Amino acid sequence: MLRRYSDALFIALLIFLPLALGSVHPWSITLFSTAAVILFNSAVFHPDFSFKKLFSIPVVVMSVVFAGYVIFQLVPLPPAILKALSFNTFKFYSDFSLTYPWLNSWRSISVYPWLTISEFIKIIACGLVFLYILFRASQGNGRKTTDLEHNTLVYLKLGCLTGVLAILLHSLVDFNLHITANAFYFTVLFGLAVVIDREGGGVDAAFIQKTVNAIIFIGFFIALFGIAHKLSGNAKIYWVIEKDGGHFGPYVNYDHYAGFMGMCSSLALASFMAKVRYSSLFRLKGLKDKLMWFSTQEASSALRQFLCAAVMIGSIFYSSSRGGILSFVMAVFVFYFLIIIRTRKSRRGRLMFFFILIVLLSGVFTFWIGPDETFERFYQLNSAIRSVIHESSVLSEIRPQMWQDTKNIIKDFPLTGTGFGTFQSIFPKYRTHEWGEKSLLYAHCDYLQLVSETGIVGLFFIAAFWIYFVRLYASALRKLR
Repeated sequence: MLRRYSDALFIALLIFLPLALGSVHPWSITLFSTAAVILFNSAVFHPDFSFKKLFSIPVVVMSVVFAGYVIFQLVPLPPAILKALSFNTFKFYSDFSLTYPWLNSWRSISVYPWLTISEFIKIIACGLVFLYILFRASQGNGRKTTDLEHNTLVYLKLGCLTGVLAILLHSLVDFNLHITANAFYFTVLFGLAVVIDREGGGVDAAFIQKTVNAIIFIGFFIALFGIAHKLSGNAKIYWVIEKDGGHFGPYVNYDHYAGFMGMCSSLALASFMAKVRYSSLFRLKGLKDKLMWFSTQEASSALRQFLCAAVMIGSIFYSSSRGGILSFVMAVFVFYFLIIIRTRKSRRGRLMFFFILIVLLSGVFTFWIGPDETFERFYQLNSAIRSVIHESSVLSEIRPQMWQDTKNIIKDFPLTGTGFGTFQSIFPKYRTHEWGEKSLLYAHCDYLQLVSETGIVGLFFIAAFWIYFVRLYASALRKLR
């Protein structure tokens, strides 16, 4: 009974978070954090729960170490120790305080502890969801999976990792992982990929498949809504909510919508390829039998995934997010390239056929709803690159300048950073440009921002995560039969 309720809450989060404007507001973040605690408690009170098993997973240990460092950033330190650890943090307090350090007051490495606590709450909530996924999806019945189930799960794992790769690439030029809904979906996909990597019958294939189907259909209906909303020409979210920014669907910003949809559509692509790759279609002889196959339930299931994938991919292009489009295309290219080279030569043509079919349908759908705005956005990017080559100012593209200013923060706080989540409070001191938004909350590059806030520890965490991610991808490819 407890499992049924926790599963229902988990699916409710999958639906709620993207629909609640990406869950970027305090009220939705509070609901998410509360639900995360409930989900984690539902796992902890299960008789089979074991912290020892969880801590045998490298990424869990990495995350706990990182969380411990963030807590350390909040600990008040005496001036002498703070000065030794980070001279510029000591100087920052000295320049902006009339009493520090003469009164020997203790201050933290974080230059704005409340912001660190606020961001820390969000990553703890995602961490609790991650632990819930690891436990819940690993509650198998001890039955060894069949070859068909095994290969389907491996394809789903590759789909999860492809979605994760898309968001990781997009985070080079945006702040997707600071959007609660996107961070939650990232956590779910990565958690499923880690669980599927386990050997034997130690996974709950039914829960994994249910979660994958939920993500695909949620993404599909949000894509339909986003396209319909944009075609309506209404500038308000849900036709009633006014927000600054380029809206798409329920998201305030089209870049974050593209990041979210890149994860959902990657999973849909992998699910479709698994259903086709291991269907009975290619074992049938004769054109008549092959045509009759399309009337079967097996074909209906595969075609549903095909339609969902095509519509979601079309909505990514229609959103006009350059970073979202390019990162998704690169991630999918990696997925198909690695799948094809791992497939027997006699069967590569079949996979290429369905890949081309997906591309064609997505292209037709994109041109049908209108690609003009997307082409215009890429034309602007091309103009910007040409302007940079000719050493002229590109006022419309401020990200390179923001990144340079962020690098200056890193130079001043290389060891400890300024404190997790404190970018918005320290950036005005380093800002060298006057155009753009008056208050910049994010560096539009999650990697640079994390290093500026956490120093060398954040850099090591990023490197360790990428190494672990590549090993997961390689492991999935090795397990394809």
